[in-house]
Amino acid sequence: MSKETYSIPAGQTARYNFQRNVIEICTSNAEAWGISTERLAKMIPTRADYEQKYAIASNKSTQSPVATVARDAAWKIYKIQLVDLYNHDILNNDAIPASGKDTLYIHYTATGGGIPASAPISTPIILFAVAKTSVLKVIYADSATPTTHSKPDNVVFCELVYRVDAPAPGGPVECVERLYIPHSHETIVFTPDQRGKTIYAYGRWVNRNGKVGPWSGLLTAIIP
Repeated sequence: MSKETYSIPAGQTARYNFQRNVIEICTSNAEAWGISTERLAKMIPTRADYEQKYAIASNKSTQSPVATVARDAAWKIYKIQLVDLYNHDILNNDAIPASGKDTLYIHYTATGGGIPASAPISTPIILFAVAKTSVLKVIYADSATPTTHSKPDNVVFCELVYRVDAPAPGGPVECVERLYIPHSHETIVFTPDQRGKTIYAYGRWVNRNGKVGPWSGLLTAIIP
């Protein structure tokens, strides 16, 4: 089991440099690494809008509270696409060499040393919430601590397998799509033709040693 995750910087300048680096590297290596050129193409106008508003908000002669709000709104939309790119094309992509994964800010969650963590025994409690058109937000908690949105100790992400549209799967093995969700409230972006269809999914915890917990029950939601 691969143990890869990533994090987007919180600082404005670091965040700007992060996204620029990721897009340039993925564009240059799209064919060799099997990265969707269609996904990258859809990000071009969103990225341009964010970078333009970032420049205005960062320039002392043009910055203002209104410019800051506009930049943050543009980033919120753009971030959804960046997360989607990582979940579908970058994380656990065996075509990307170790050097490439380093430049894409991928972290390896196996720390080595110490006592290996036991496999999780609880399951994720997952809720799909509408984020915007064609986008669902994955909100999760742990069955052992259902009042919080925290993962169990040593767990690095929730593995989510799913399929869209009928018939409903008979189990996780029949789900053809797979995502790794490191944080609650991450999003899944669907294509326009999937709107109004049902997503069927199962989730389980994966810890820092790559050990997996039991699958959750079947989850369903209508794609907005």
